Amino acid sequence: MRTPLSPTGAPGPLLDQHRRDIEALDRRILHLICERLELARQIGELKQTTGIPLRNFKVESEVYSRFEEASRLLGLDEDLGRDLATFLISKAVEEQAVQRDTVYQGNALRALVVGGKGGMGRWIARFLRGQGHRVTIYDPDPADSDFTEVADLSAAAPESDLIVIAVPMSVCPEVLENLAQLGVTGVVAEMCSLKGHLLALVEQLREDGLRLVSFHPLFGPDVRMLSGCTIVFCDEARSKDLEVVRGLFGETSARLVDMSSAEHDRRMGLVLGLTHLANLVFARALSHSSVGAADLSEVAGVTFTKQLGTTFEVTAENPGLYFEIQALNQLTPETGKWLRQALEEWLATVESKDEGRFSSLMRDCHAYLDGANSGETNS
Repeated sequence: MRTPLSPTGAPGPLLDQHRRDIEALDRRILHLICERLELARQIGELKQTTGIPLRNFKVESEVYSRFEEASRLLGLDEDLGRDLATFLISKAVEEQAVQRDTVYQGNALRALVVGGKGGMGRWIARFLRGQGHRVTIYDPDPADSDFTEVADLSAAAPESDLIVIAVPMSVCPEVLENLAQLGVTGVVAEMCSLKGHLLALVEQLREDGLRLVSFHPLFGPDVRMLSGCTIVFCDEARSKDLEVVRGLFGETSARLVDMSSAEHDRRMGLVLGLTHLANLVFARALSHSSVGAADLSEVAGVTFTKQLGTTFEVTAENPGLYFEIQALNQLTPETGKWLRQALEEWLATVESKDEGRFSSLMRDCHAYLDGANSGETNS
């Protein structure tokens, strides 16, 4: 006897039952994931109290192998097991990282965030509050905030143990000079993406007694966990002042890197400046073509899709910040020259039909980039 069909031609009652069974299985899967994440949190607490690193790649490799073997035994594609293991490992790491990133071993600080309504200002304020510090913000922007606001910087700044400056790079010098005039005694930490435009002023303010630290979180305000994120600390500050700011992140899952302000800007000229510029050039070149972006996406391959995704994110960022990264970047003229030189080299090999030279350039580029995977540096 055939299964009765619904008016649409599909097996009605039986199909509905199968869907209800799948719905019940989905709930069971989610409950199991919740149990797994709770165990991951408990493991994270044990790691934290015993000083064990967040990531254990040997254990993660064993998880991958276990899922792949189970997939084989069940007659499933091994890639399905590996994808599921990747998802579960990333969620477990995220849970443990968020937990670890709220740890702070020192005393609670009276922290003031100048520019606390901007993207990174909100992020650092939330981060400090999550660590148990008493956080207030100063920001003339009329927008609402979840934090206690101070209207008078001259009254709040001298009473603060820590003042974090999260304002546009072009505004930072004025804020630093203002704080110095107020005679603040707490640590002042600026988090500009570039430091070159501040060097002379920073040196003078330190000589005058301002406890100034320069650092740079290399991520945006939407980051939820610090695992895989880098924070650079410029090492010219007094060691005790630097330790106050560095100590905020000492027990987190972030990678902490120390270098001079000059070295920081040398690298940021490429990591930020050239990267942004290359993506903006790519976007502008596409816009000069006669083909619409939707038409290109319709036939996009893997490489174009990845590049388009990155470029779209860049063009959606804060134009003011991205302009400052170019305008205040002392390396911009040189990176622009390198960009033009590279384009001319590639075009020359194509126009001359020199396949050998083209292949040689590709091999040279691959060898250079392979250094990022092997951990080589050319400091």
